[in-house]
Amino acid sequence: MNLGLRPLQIRDRSRLEHAIQWMMEGRRTPLALWAFAPHFIWRDFLSFYWTELDGWLCLFAEYTDGIYMPLPPMGPGPMGGAGGHCPLQDILAVVFAFMKNRNQGSAVTRIENIPGELKEMIEPLGYLLTPKDADYLYRTCDLIALKGDRYKSPRAAYNRFLRSHRVRIVPYNLRDRDACLALFSRWATQKEDVLPLNGEHAHSMARLLLQDAGAAHYTALHHAAALGLTGRIAWVDGTIRGYTFGYERSSEVFCILLEVADRTIYGLAQYLFREFCREMTTYPFINTMDDSGLVSLARSKRAYHPWSMVKNYIATSPAGACSK
Repeated sequence: MNLGLRPLQIRDRSRLEHAIQWMMEGRRTPLALWAFAPHFIWRDFLSFYWTELDGWLCLFAEYTDGIYMPLPPMGPGPMGGAGGHCPLQDILAVVFAFMKNRNQGSAVTRIENIPGELKEMIEPLGYLLTPKDADYLYRTCDLIALKGDRYKSPRAAYNRFLRSHRVRIVPYNLRDRDACLALFSRWATQKEDVLPLNGEHAHSMARLLLQDAGAAHYTALHHAAALGLTGRIAWVDGTIRGYTFGYERSSEVFCILLEVADRTIYGLAQYLFREFCREMTTYPFINTMDDSGLVSLARSKRAYHPWSMVKNYIATSPAGACSK
């Protein structure tokens, strides 16, 4: 089966973003991965392809174990079938058949990042929907104010940092790339130093993510403007010691994609996060993505008391099941 897959390139960003808007019209999922940048930055580890099937844009990602879809098919309206196009259930049947054939029936065949709004449409078609790590969604005003006892810890770290350092937060410029990459290397080493060499599965996963993240950060730093990323640099006592990047998910949601802060400077991470959020007051909500199942990352994100945990699902086709 040949679907005419084409390699995903930066110039395809507007095409993908238009398809996302089309698909979710009237259904404003705040899921962070319904965007171009958070997929494309991992191009060194995943080969991304796209194709159009009767007006539906289909995004695929391939790695050593096989091929899957990081987003569901995106087409003419949430239900499809508009203007003579095939309905969603027909497109799902085609893409699952393609993946199963290419993967020779392995468990890799799946569609990820299905929001709750689409779960109710896809599940009745005979597919198995299982939960994926949820996104952390916060009210922007809460992250700026940090009021009350429940924000005592991040507020104290922020204030202590401010009392101890001279800091400037400035827009990212490409000339800052090499300094940021050097900072990332130091930060990654600092993170690895606190992970046990032979720890539990979560620690092993954290170590692997750190090892892979360097290339993703390079792509984000090198192509920030083309990817539609907003970046800020933290100059602390005259040196670049932190950076953060994010993107507009919708008119209501801003997503924070990357954050690196020198771990030897107490309170810098809290300061950088709060100040970045302070610039995003036009967005009622901030999405900091999921926690990848990492206990330490989950603990850090829960310290800011999310307003909501955004449900997310993976679709697979059980043996013998077919769309109705």
